[in-house]
Amino acid sequence: MTRYIVTAAPPNPNGDLHLGHLSGPFLGADVQARYLQGQGHSVLHVSYIDEHSCYVPRRARELGADPYETARALGTRIEQTLALGHMLPGFVGRPHRGAHHDLLVTRHFSQLWDRGCLQVAEDDVYWCSTCEHYLYEAEMRGSCHHCGAASDGFYCEECGRPQTSGQLREAYCTTCGSIPTLRRHRRIFFPLDKYRHTLTDYFRDRPLRPRLRQYLDLMLSEPLPATPISRIGEYGIGVPLEEWAGHYLDTWFSGYFGYLAAAELAARTSGHETPDWADDEAQVLEFFGFDCSFSHAVLWTALAMALGTVPTPAQLNTNEFYRLEGAKFSTSRGHAIWGGEFLTTVPADSLRFHLCLTGPETKQTNFSRRAFADTTRDVLVGGLQCLLARFDDATLAPTPGATDAELLERVDSWRSEVGASLEPAHFSPAAAAESIRCHVTDASLAALVDSAGGSARLTALRQIAGLAHPLMPGWTNDVLTAIDPAYPQLAAFSTSPGRTPYRLTVGATPIEIRSLALDE
Repeated sequence: MTRYIVTAAPPNPNGDLHLGHLSGPFLGADVQARYLQGQGHSVLHVSYIDEHSCYVPRRARELGADPYETARALGTRIEQTLALGHMLPGFVGRPHRGAHHDLLVTRHFSQLWDRGCLQVAEDDVYWCSTCEHYLYEAEMRGSCHHCGAASDGFYCEECGRPQTSGQLREAYCTTCGSIPTLRRHRRIFFPLDKYRHTLTDYFRDRPLRPRLRQYLDLMLSEPLPATPISRIGEYGIGVPLEEWAGHYLDTWFSGYFGYLAAAELAARTSGHETPDWADDEAQVLEFFGFDCSFSHAVLWTALAMALGTVPTPAQLNTNEFYRLEGAKFSTSRGHAIWGGEFLTTVPADSLRFHLCLTGPETKQTNFSRRAFADTTRDVLVGGLQCLLARFDDATLAPTPGATDAELLERVDSWRSEVGASLEPAHFSPAAAAESIRCHVTDASLAALVDSAGGSARLTALRQIAGLAHPLMPGWTNDVLTAIDPAYPQLAAFSTSPGRTPYRLTVGATPIEIRSLALDE
């Protein structure tokens, strides 16, 4: 048994999650955690709401609300949406609900400061004379210093490369629209280039998705920028040094410690004195969008190396952008499908399967309502539900059939195929979903089921439900619970509005199984 900590990138509580968000780290981390748990490993699945993010006060200004109330309300909405999609991590940290998160962040900052791992330097920062404050990240908009794409004042969503706030081209203030001017003030920096060669060695033989590999090869082939980790402001975690009053720690710096705080709190709530994170044998598996590659892969890994007291990630899983009807998801243009609304109208398991099948693992892909309906009709209802109907006791032959061995061999091979797709080193929910699609729509599998005996059918059914569970936990939980009443103790899942169930008798037990159909 291996100990795993699976993390999903912390969402900003500045709105609900749309399908583009759900298709990435949230679904990926959930599928990975469920698969590993099903293999008998010890799994801690954690995330946290980035309540200190600079996007929170910007959203609060737009709403005319208090930032702390905005973080509370929208953070709760995010948790509700993840629960509706059966994607809610086992533990979600909420920094504003207690002191643990902030204390842990400042403790690690102090360790880095006392060891001389940080440095102070002057930096060019944009100043808005109309609003009378410095501009960082969410407070400004312009063109990326590296690729020219539209960008906020730190990370570029297109190329993933960092830039200091003073490097943004054609900058303007997102509050008032004014054109800012450059001023200089001192900031605290993490001298990242000191760890470039160590990072190069660390990532050399690590399995990575192609674009992240290309990104790291580029970034590590040249000197790494010193990364600013403090800013002047009024919101967030203050720099814990008396002479730095009015300066706050950047949440990109504190992000890795947010995972640590969530893991420690999860250990406390489960009655363990030592958090899983402190286990030297624990493997950390991170899930995040490609646009966050610098923070997750480069900065956070280097911070872990500098500290030497927290683990470096064993696996980094990125995803690309998921498009909607051929165009980028856009809140400002109203071009989005919000998870909290959509998941009250469609079965969560049907959406999960389609997002796995079409998700943007290694390239940008597209969601369309028509394609979703086609997948549901042809693969899930016409394939999986129809296949399950063949296991109804009304059609079971009580004695062994001529194809018992062939059926079990076929299903065992299928289970191995899906399992290979969900192992951490080669993780691909898309490959797992494609395997399920191929088998459930193959008439030869249905024929094997029809001619097999009752015992073989039940064994095959248990294996089919088990292999599909990481992708469709609600639907398969109905089946597995009917076969083995102890199963929910091993794989509980969040509830969401169900569809009208259909009834079968499995193993002489009448059961109701939630329908995967889109319409009642």
